[in-house]
Amino acid sequence: MTASKAFLKLRKQEQLTQQEMAARLGVSYSHYTKLERNFVNPGFDLLSRVKQTFNNVDMNEFFEK
Repeated sequence: MTASKAFLKLRKQEQLTQQEMAARLGVSYSHYTKLERNFVNPGFDLLSRVKQTFNNVDMNEFFEK
């Protein structure tokens, strides 16, 4: 699973809109949509925020191809 698919899966599991997900992660809406569309890759800081915000997430999904 690519990082973009992992973001989409997590957002759907949490039943959040893209705007809500962006706010929870502390990124702009436009940056978050680029993450889901695979236009940009998440950095270490963002992945750390994902883990801190969503304790139950399997971080391995963000690194699979």
